[in-house]
Amino acid sequence: MVYICEKVQEAKSLNVLGSITFLIGSALVIFFIQYDDWSERLWTFVTVILGFLLCLRGLVIIFYLDLIKKLLPLYIKNYYKFTFSISLILISLSFFIVSSDYIGEQKDISDCKSDGVVNVVCDISNPEDIVITPDQKFLLISEFGGISPYQETRSGGFALLRISDNKKIKPKITFGKNIWGNSSCTASKNKSFGPHGIDLIERIDGRFQFGVINHYPNESIEMFELVSSNISEGWDLIWRGCIDVPNEFYFNDIALNSDGSFYASHMYSRNITMREWLMTSLFKSNSGYIVKWLDNDFNKVPSSDGSGPNGITHDASSNMLFISYNQGDEIVKFDLSINKKVNRYFVQSPDNIFLDKGSAWFTSLDFQPSDAGNCIEKKACSLPFSIYEIDQDSFQLKSEYSFNKTVFGLPTIAVPISNKVYMGSFHSDRLGYFIKK
Repeated sequence: MVYICEKVQEAKSLNVLGSITFLIGSALVIFFIQYDDWSERLWTFVTVILGFLLCLRGLVIIFYLDLIKKLLPLYIKNYYKFTFSISLILISLSFFIVSSDYIGEQKDISDCKSDGVVNVVCDISNPEDIVITPDQKFLLISEFGGISPYQETRSGGFALLRISDNKKIKPKITFGKNIWGNSSCTASKNKSFGPHGIDLIERIDGRFQFGVINHYPNESIEMFELVSSNISEGWDLIWRGCIDVPNEFYFNDIALNSDGSFYASHMYSRNITMREWLMTSLFKSNSGYIVKWLDNDFNKVPSSDGSGPNGITHDASSNMLFISYNQGDEIVKFDLSINKKVNRYFVQSPDNIFLDKGSAWFTSLDFQPSDAGNCIEKKACSLPFSIYEIDQDSFQLKSEYSFNKTVFGLPTIAVPISNKVYMGSFHSDRLGYFIKK
């Protein structure tokens, strides 16, 4: 700094330097105000402010060089005081930017009404995960009950949505013998469920197995057989067993295999605090991994560690596991034959993954946890989000749909059906869908 100050003192003019600084600042301002709602995203807002400051700095260098020369000795004399203060401000600003994103207003969507962008199906509670029934006529939905550390765990349920008219139907649940679980796990006819991640597969024997990560009243994995309803053209569920989850695991999603084995994503410790969860999100530290249930035992899948493992989907034809690391901000393709992550795609807070016709569909929360405010106290929240479609093999982007201030929010899964894309949410009183471009 002493060397630079000496050069400034010797200079007769710094017009070139001032002009370059002014042009850089102008470019930042002009480029970033082109973003829609730039003033509502912290990083674009701060960048525009810094652009203005660079413009001001350039003008000062051009027109007030003599004043700068008079102030330089004072700066050098108090170098550490100035530098420490400026560094502290910039470091604080950096942490603020990475911990916050959306600074705009939240639209009031307490009334469940469609708008010109997103259509909604009302009276569906927290439709966190979705599968399509074998006849392609219904969506089978898990109505999420909540998990720690966000909220107290409570009961939820299941729902069917008839695609032809968007009618909600409550599937009938009966209890059969425990043939797909372990003998130590039992259920009564009065049992309530707190479903989270779900999966549906046709078993080797031709029956349809429906697996559920369950958080209420105890941590378990519930197995059902999906059967055609004798009363209507819909589907019913027959309980076929359960598996008690050891205290060391806190599962999010499940991926079934046709032989009865399955994979599950262990998110993080069950007793994690909100502060610890936020620190994991900030520093992207490993908090969980994938396990495989085989021969009545859970075994860790090597090299599957990551930050907040969330949605998982197994492509049996390629033996690839698609994993969403929610707090790590990435979708990963994991080769189970060599236990290695072979491809990655960056996306903010991804959740469940849906494979369809060579594409992987998933959601993105386009804000940071600290931006949500009192969202958890509302029936539904309108915060920015996006839906992505990438090529299942190459991981190249095929389509992206971004939404802001619409009648839906906090998405967890995107399910394409014909020209529509249905969206579930972990905190909502509605299901959403939009028309594909």
